[in-house]
Amino acid sequence: MDLSVRHKNGWNILSKSQNISLFDMISEGQYTIKSPLKEHHRSDVYKIEINKQEYVLKTPKEKNKKWWIRFTTLFRDGEAFKNIKGMFKYEELGLHTTKPVMAAEKRKLGMVTDSWLLYEFLDGESCLDREEFYPMVVKELKLIHSKGYLHGDPQIRNFLHRSSQIYVIDSNPKRVGVTGFSRAYEFAYLRKSAPGIEAYFGEINNWRLYKLAFKYDIYERKFVRTRRKIKKLFLFKN
Repeated sequence: MDLSVRHKNGWNILSKSQNISLFDMISEGQYTIKSPLKEHHRSDVYKIEINKQEYVLKTPKEKNKKWWIRFTTLFRDGEAFKNIKGMFKYEELGLHTTKPVMAAEKRKLGMVTDSWLLYEFLDGESCLDREEFYPMVVKELKLIHSKGYLHGDPQIRNFLHRSSQIYVIDSNPKRVGVTGFSRAYEFAYLRKSAPGIEAYFGEINNWRLYKLAFKYDIYERKFVRTRRKIKKLFLFKN
């Protein structure tokens, strides 16, 4: 796989050699925005077109700006590099995902201060509230785990259906942990976003680790909500 980091105009670019020309087009704004897919404080995601080819351009704004996240990039990849490497890893393993193109990042004092990633647009159907796709989603998540990896964000909206196949999007692949809890937690997390999907989990419903992960997720969410309420109250008083 001809994948390497190149340097241009203060940017580090992770790409295959045949795609490097796209960096200039993105950095110079030589593309057409077809539609916004997400405009949020966490990230901007746009469907764009270059030379009649449709792509997705994603900028992880929140992780580019927060100082403590910037600090961690002294020791590891930034969000854009991490995501695009995950897509290439899925391709290498023969898993179904969006086709990665490149990621670019700027660093200052060794920390990522700006970044974006580009991948081909996948025209598929959302699996959200589509129970007929649930068995295939469960099968795909099991397949990912069987390869020794996690999805990283297995919400139902991060699975697309196309031509009788489930594709994974917005993943953050990591190695499966030794205890099996990480796999169990991914199914608990999936269940939260797709009520009723547990009917297709089969033997997973009987895993002790899955039952533990499901309870952990419930209490973790309660803790997060309580913390947010306390934070808002504190900010209001001040």
